[in-house]
Amino acid sequence: MELDANVQKVLLALLRKWKLLVIVALIGAAAGYFYTANFTTLTYSSSVEFLAYATDGNDEINSTASAEVVRSSNTSKMNYAMKMMDTYIEIMKTNEFAKDLADDLNTTYNANYTANSVMGTYSIVDVEGTAMFRVSVTTTSADLSYKIAKQLETTIPKMMKEKNNGLVRATVEDRAVKASSARSLGYPKKMIISTAIALVIAAAYIILRTLLDVRVKSSDELTEKYSIPVLGEIPNFESRVMQQNTTTKGAKRNG
Repeated sequence: MELDANVQKVLLALLRKWKLLVIVALIGAAAGYFYTANFTTLTYSSSVEFLAYATDGNDEINSTASAEVVRSSNTSKMNYAMKMMDTYIEIMKTNEFAKDLADDLNTTYNANYTANSVMGTYSIVDVEGTAMFRVSVTTTSADLSYKIAKQLETTIPKMMKEKNNGLVRATVEDRAVKASSARSLGYPKKMIISTAIALVIAAAYIILRTLLDVRVKSSDELTEKYSIPVLGEIPNFESRVMQQNTTTKGAKRNG
């Protein structure tokens, strides 16, 4: 398959400038390393995992019902809990919930946290296909991350008990653990990204310069562009003079 003339021109230009591209790639990698080392803050994470379950107040009925009825009831409860998960996750993202969390922290630790200080420190992810969800807390302090995660073990079940007449509640399945080390700064990832950005910018510059350059650089290019024969060509006298001077100097040294 024949390539378009412009595509060939661009590819040749990129090949000719391979040294420049390598240098730019190294500069991009160095910039990524420098940025990561000097402008990225160490963070610590603690997480707690919950199981959501539905209640209907008919447990006394279930105790006398057949096993099949109980299984059907439990399945329906689980499906309902899973269906309601998105709603409760959105509630946990509200300022009102952040305020309740801050108040609980202040009561537990005799502190002075605000909704703004805890908002954004945690993220909630539901485990697909289950009624379980995980809350991860990330801050610049291992102690603070653990305190917030630990507090969530009681604040979230309390909130779910109070909302929607307590039809869906939560139990802690995996308790918070204090982070023993900081999360990785991600040097490889950030260096790859900065290298890719640098290469894209350099390649774009080379391509634009090549495509916008309308100068004819050889008789072959002139013939190919206009489909007419070249009758004459002005020699490059400057190049010949330089070549002759070089030859003369070499002969004198040998003589």
